[in-house]
Amino acid sequence: MNEINTKIYTIFMPGEERYFFKYFHLLGLAAMITFTILGVIYSGMSAEESFIQALVFVVPLYFVYFVFGKRFARQVTLDFDAKKISFIFHDQRGIVVKDFAEVKKIHFQYYLTFVLEDAKVMVKRPPDKKEVFKKLNADFILHRGIFAAP
Repeated sequence: MNEINTKIYTIFMPGEERYFFKYFHLLGLAAMITFTILGVIYSGMSAEESFIQALVFVVPLYFVYFVFGKRFARQVTLDFDAKKISFIFHDQRGIVVKDFAEVKKIHFQYYLTFVLEDAKVMVKRPPDKKEVFKKLNADFILHRGIFAAP
């Protein structure tokens, strides 16, 4: 979590995950081509059989991407003075600004999941989790997972 001001905090998604979401379709196409070529060269399959086998490996990744990909924000900025939270997405939504009151709860696990009335927004939890927990616990309801003490 990077401090810009004493009451404004920004949480960024790691670079490799931002790259993954930005270029997912190119990566999926490259995986399809690679699996198809490897299937033909090393397994001796026909191109059609190899392509079908590549589809079996790559299509589940697309399913996960289309189901969960819209939830991930590239950046989350918390303004504790104005009680506003800004989500910056990697797609056409751009910047979405919400009030703190619109956030029902935050799941504080490997990813921070902001549960809103109409959506769930996720961002990777920063490494300084104790500081982040203290800052968020003052203004939000935090759920720490299924094994957390009550």
